[in-house]
Amino acid sequence: MCASYGLQIRPEDIHDGFSVIDDQASTVALQNWLEEFRHEPVKPTGVHRRNLNPIVRERERAGERRRTVDLAWWKLWVRGEPARFPAINARVEGLVGSGAWSGPLKSRRGLVPATEYFEKGHRFTLPDEPHGLFAFAGLWNVTKTPEGEWMVSYAIVTQPAVPHLAEIHDRMPLLVPRELSDEWLDPTRTGDQDLLDETVAVGRALAERVQVSAL
Repeated sequence: MCASYGLQIRPEDIHDGFSVIDDQASTVALQNWLEEFRHEPVKPTGVHRRNLNPIVRERERAGERRRTVDLAWWKLWVRGEPARFPAINARVEGLVGSGAWSGPLKSRRGLVPATEYFEKGHRFTLPDEPHGLFAFAGLWNVTKTPEGEWMVSYAIVTQPAVPHLAEIHDRMPLLVPRELSDEWLDPTRTGDQDLLDETVAVGRALAERVQVSAL
């Protein structure tokens, strides 16, 4: 978990919800993605499905912060190729001290925008959030592909499910409340156990408001 989710939203809702100011090219790319995938679940990127999905990132260059929405491959790439282990999700319990995850956790944390996610014939939503929009905690890498192009890849952080969802699946995405978004994205704050514990604790109230319905 999570293996599919949905994003039915307008570009300006993402920009407003996550304080993103993008250039025109990025906005057009996001709009094109929403038009193509609005009515179907987001699936991991792979051999048969070359979709790149929106994630929110923040980087610091020359003392300036830049927060953007980028299209990224949903399965973390490591050393120039898709990871050879399951890497669409990353368990929050195993991030600290893990070779594959320690670099992204340290300073490459992102937000994966969603309006729903799916598991075992059920749909999970947060309708009381503005526009129904929320965010999964994500980890990302930047890799040069064999074709010589730079590409962003990501994984979604998961946690043990809260009680009212655990009967459907024992895992769920780690949700990042809006009041913690700046901390999670901040590339100058080192990702460590304290940040993970804070995110899990603060996000629990949000997780407990998740509503579930049968498909």
